[in-house]
Amino acid sequence: MDDIPGSGDCEARWPDGVQPVLFGTSWAYVIVGVAIAIWVGRRNDVARGWGWLFAAGLVLTGLGSADYHGPTLAPQPLAHDGGLALALLVAWGIDLARLSIATRRIALLLLAVAAAGTLVLVVNPDSSPLLAGVVAVGLVLAEVLIYRRGLRRWGWTQWVTIGSLAVGVVAFALSRTGGPWCDPDSLVQGHGVWHLLTAIALAFWAIGALAGSSAPTGRTVPVPTPDQTRSKGLR
Repeated sequence: MDDIPGSGDCEARWPDGVQPVLFGTSWAYVIVGVAIAIWVGRRNDVARGWGWLFAAGLVLTGLGSADYHGPTLAPQPLAHDGGLALALLVAWGIDLARLSIATRRIALLLLAVAAAGTLVLVVNPDSSPLLAGVVAVGLVLAEVLIYRRGLRRWGWTQWVTIGSLAVGVVAFALSRTGGPWCDPDSLVQGHGVWHLLTAIALAFWAIGALAGSSAPTGRTVPVPTPDQTRSKGLR
C-alpha cells in the first residue's frame, strides 16, 4: 500500500480511490494562482511576466496535487511535485531579478536547472521531491541576500508567509501516517491544513515579492524649465 500516492498522508481513500479532504484542499493552490494572476493584471508596478508564470506554477501545483490525492491519472509523483518545482523556480527567478542579475543570465540559469532536473527525472522519476527541495534551497539563499542588502522591506506579508509556513510544517510533520495527529477518517486532516497554509504562504510571498518589481519602460520626456522656455522664445 505504501506505493499508492498519498498513502503516507494519513487520510483513507474512498472506494472510488479519492482522499476527499486532501483532494478538496489541493484546489487552494488553483484558487490562489488565479487570484495572483488577476492581481498581477491589475497592477502597474508589478513585473507581469514573472507574476503570471508564478501564478501558472501554482495552478499546476493544485492540479497535480488534486490528481495525486484523487484519480491519479497523470504520472506521479512527477505531476504532484512538478508544478511546485516550477513555481519555486519562477520565485527564484523573481528574487534573482531583484538582485539585479541580467534577465538573460537568469533565463539561462533557470533553463539549465530545468534541463538538469528533467534529465534526472528521466533516470529516476521518484526524485521530483528532492529536485523541488534543491530549488527551494536556492530560493531561500536568494531571499537572505535580498534582505541583507535591503532590497526588499520586511512587512506584514512576510510575517504572514513565515507564520503560515511554520504552522503548516508542524501540521504536516505530526499528521503523517502513524503520527500523533493522524486520523484516517477525520474531516480535519493535517496534510490538508498544510495545503491551505502553504497556498496562503505562497500568495502573500508573491504579493510582497512582486509589488514594486516592474522596471520603468519607455523614454523619459524632459520637462523644459521656465528659463529654457524663455530662451527658446527669444530665438
